[in-house]
Amino acid sequence: MNVLILSSSDKVYSASLQLLGMCGNHRVLRAETVQQAKVLVGQREFGAAIVYADSRDAGYREVCLLLTANCVATVFVPRGEDEMPYDLCDRGVVIAERPLTKATLFIALRCALGIAYGYEKLRRENSELKERLEALRVVSRAKCILARRGMTEDEAHKEIERRAMNERRTKTDIAKEIIEGNDVQ
Repeated sequence: MNVLILSSSDKVYSASLQLLGMCGNHRVLRAETVQQAKVLVGQREFGAAIVYADSRDAGYREVCLLLTANCVATVFVPRGEDEMPYDLCDRGVVIAERPLTKATLFIALRCALGIAYGYEKLRRENSELKERLEALRVVSRAKCILARRGMTEDEAHKEIERRAMNERRTKTDIAKEIIEGNDVQ
């Protein structure tokens, strides 16, 4: 998973890298400015992002919201004595609580990565379901074509299954052949 770290602080960047290393294998990219972060977000997908910034800086708030819209999970690490930007939580940003220690940063990272992993799992499942639905749709169309040729729905289903087994092909491939009118049986 790609992870973006937006921080001009080498100390926070190093700590984030170390903690991310404990959480698995991630491709980490660093931006030191808001502009660099915007360019990187436009170039690739990120599963998670870490932003270390002054919460009063409008540019950082804007990039946090941009990252939230384009990443699965964003961690905001407020600098110094800034007011805690809890309004960002309502927009999907995970806020690292004070006092900022490696432990609190690690907890925020684990939360963000857990969200990102869950999202990726749902995305894969959704893709698989779409593929299965498309296969069912194709097979159903082929059964309708065979039914117009005089078969019952059950006979059409068995015919597609029989041909798939005999030819060692998928039912979807057989169905597509029937739809295209290329079936020779």
